[in-house]
Amino acid sequence: MATNVEREEQLIELIKESSSKLVVVDFYSKTCPPCRVADAIVNQLAMQYPNVAFYKVDVARFPDVSEKCQVSATPTLQFFRKGKMVDMIRGADKQAITKMVETHSTGDGTETAKAFGVVGHSDLTRLVLKKKSECLNQSDDNPLENVFTEGDSVLESDVDEQLVLHIAFNQPIKLHSLMIRAPADRAPKNIRLFANRMDIGFDDAEASEATQEIELTEDIYKSGGVVNLRYVRFQNVNSLSIYVADNLGDDDVTAIRQLAFIGTAVDTANVSDIRQGEDGHSH
Repeated sequence: MATNVEREEQLIELIKESSSKLVVVDFYSKTCPPCRVADAIVNQLAMQYPNVAFYKVDVARFPDVSEKCQVSATPTLQFFRKGKMVDMIRGADKQAITKMVETHSTGDGTETAKAFGVVGHSDLTRLVLKKKSECLNQSDDNPLENVFTEGDSVLESDVDEQLVLHIAFNQPIKLHSLMIRAPADRAPKNIRLFANRMDIGFDDAEASEATQEIELTEDIYKSGGVVNLRYVRFQNVNSLSIYVADNLGDDDVTAIRQLAFIGTAVDTANVSDIRQGEDGHSH
């Protein structure tokens, strides 16, 4: 079972505890139905992962702590290693929460995350807001939602080979790489990326200055489809727009089988901020 935090000082102690193990803090509200779902998930994981410390914080009881940890919705789970928050997830998605625990709980705390062969970064696809994401010129039969899970389904263009994907995230991220898998004859070739530009249309995508332009090749797809980005340009990404100009086979239809976003969530919580609350300061 997860342990309820009964005093503000206890939160400081448990963050210190993260020096030797993964600490998961579940910020919840008693009036929040999804919180009850998250509570059941956390309690089950607590039994499965005895090497991980699970705690619960009632946001109504500790509003100052919740504010300093930038908890804006419940349930919010924050993951701590060595005194720092290394990841965060909002909502009660069992698969996403379990995967995050698995990612951060192995070893002695000295290991680094790894996603699609990219060391030091995680798969952030779980942070995509699917309902707020869209694709221009998508086929009705093969829409954008198909690319967010591994499988045989694809996203396809409709009237021609071009696509504009608008991807929204539920929190700011630092985007290091993209992973694109696609059928060889219809895989995207030339793409243009725009950080925080959900207003981009086809005309804008061709005429505006892109955050980065990339030419994808057969060799890139054969080696796993991972493309490293100019990391310094993608340090605070709330949304990513991807313009696909053409495909490798010069086909009338472009297809994408899977799209993943590799990087780190922006660290929005800080132990020193919490300690200020311990001294009686608030904001």
